[in-house]
Amino acid sequence: MTNARHAALAGHPDKPLLYSSPSILDRRRRILKEARKIIAEVGFENFSVRELCVRAGIAHRTLYNAFHSKDRVIAIAIRQAFDDFNGHVRHRTDQDTVAGVLDRTIAINRRNFGVRNYTKAVCAIYFGPNTPRDVWQTLQHMSLVRIREWLDVLRSKDQLQDWVSIDHLADTMANVQYSTINDWCLGRLGDEEYLQRLTENMLLLIIGAVKGEARTEAETFLFEMQRTGAVPAFPPATWAATKAAA
Repeated sequence: MTNARHAALAGHPDKPLLYSSPSILDRRRRILKEARKIIAEVGFENFSVRELCVRAGIAHRTLYNAFHSKDRVIAIAIRQAFDDFNGHVRHRTDQDTVAGVLDRTIAINRRNFGVRNYTKAVCAIYFGPNTPRDVWQTLQHMSLVRIREWLDVLRSKDQLQDWVSIDHLADTMANVQYSTINDWCLGRLGDEEYLQRLTENMLLLIIGAVKGEARTEAETFLFEMQRTGAVPAFPPATWAATKAAA
């Protein structure tokens, strides 16, 4: 199985962090911590760089020297919160199955109900016309935490259609997820429709791209959703007391 890793988003694209003194790391943590608080309180549209600098006790120049732009600060803050959450969650489904992919997708998106401002901020940056590519890519990867590796497993088991490009399919799955999430953020989908529409969209993509056991599993999930009108239910995940990322 391919163990794909996502490179951390650089704080500043033109000024790599060449050394990491305790004071620099402490300042970085403080900035990102305060950024997360502001996002949770007021969201993306009302996010104030001035307020962030005041709360973090830094000058504007310091912020921009470290992170280059508001979007980059927000993207890194959101990515860290996302990684912290996933570093603690332990799912009980096999990650290399359709059930495992749906379980993780539903769990992550169900969490969005409690972090609506975060979710709106992610979509605003993801679909923003001026978002730097590396910022966009780090947000895209959030929806592909396990999907690329799962697709590699399917290829090794000859359960992917021969014409499928893993990169293209993964990118499409990410875009469909974000499009559905954005519809919810904009009020085009109600809370009761959100998870069901997202799960159906994912299953439709999967069914068109896979074969064999994986396709049978996906079709069974979709049939049950149509029959019951409910998203699949999985064993509750557990919460591991691991150390959160700085």
